[in-house]
Amino acid sequence: MNHPLVTFTSRYGSTRRYAHALAETLDTRAVDLASMRDAASADPLIVLAPQYVTTILGRRRIIRAIRSAPGRTALVVVALSPADDPGRGALAQKLVAATGRAVTVFQLRGDLDPDRLRWWDRVLMAALRRELRRTPDEPVARLLLPRERVELVDESTLGPIVDWVQRRES
Repeated sequence: MNHPLVTFTSRYGSTRRYAHALAETLDTRAVDLASMRDAASADPLIVLAPQYVTTILGRRRIIRAIRSAPGRTALVVVALSPADDPGRGALAQKLVAATGRAVTVFQLRGDLDPDRLRWWDRVLMAALRRELRRTPDEPVARLLLPRERVELVDESTLGPIVDWVQRRES
């Protein structure tokens, strides 16, 4: 492990929490992707980014950062949906393909605080809730229909990422 760098983009805070916890565990720093110039000294580079519906926040910056890293890179996607949700993996793989690099992908769960959503996220959530009323017994419906804060950030799930960083070869 030469010089790991943890970088992140976050809108509501879940990804930021994971980034700072990971950086502390790795005895390095967490840098907001918007303020990072390049990743030329990072080996490995770990990029944490939230997924909102059908997009990963900071896509262009993530691609530039990954392309500028000299060594191994990892993308950690944080979303409300379960880590094994096929839509999450497909979206991450599209982003990875755009980098033209080999990138290890990890999936983590994030929080949802309905009171902190921006207006367009509220509109999307309202539409999603209308659809979910048709299937109120589905796990995602039970999670989102009550309109309460959902806390799924679990820093203990960072273990596989720490293990990956500590391995010298990918």
